[in-house]
Amino acid sequence: MKFLRVSVCTLLFLIAAHSWAGRILPNDIQIAVLKNAVGKEVVLGSAKRGWLRTVTLGIVNGNKSFLLSSNIRVRNDRNNFETYNKLQNYRNRTVAVRFDRSERIQDIWILTAEERDRLLRSNQ
Repeated sequence: MKFLRVSVCTLLFLIAAHSWAGRILPNDIQIAVLKNAVGKEVVLGSAKRGWLRTVTLGIVNGNKSFLLSSNIRVRNDRNNFETYNKLQNYRNRTVAVRFDRSERIQDIWILTAEERDRLLRSNQ
């Protein structure tokens, strides 16, 4: 009887744990494309095709350099934490970033294709 009770509780926990794995992004994020990452410096570009980039045939790209906060948190597309020195593996991927008060990047989320499409549609 005890084995059955433990088995049922374990099964319910495993089923419920899968539903807890959903990713919740905060409201104060900005969507960008990760262009480059070297050390504590990250270059971000615009996620949308702007008219200025189209008119100048990509010469004016709008890339901007930012510093990472000392307590940076990077979450990959499977919502696992990664170290900031692995950001270079995600070049040209769409990311969501959140800044701290001193305009340094505090959080980075590597977005999946579904999240990217949903967030870009909602920001239009």
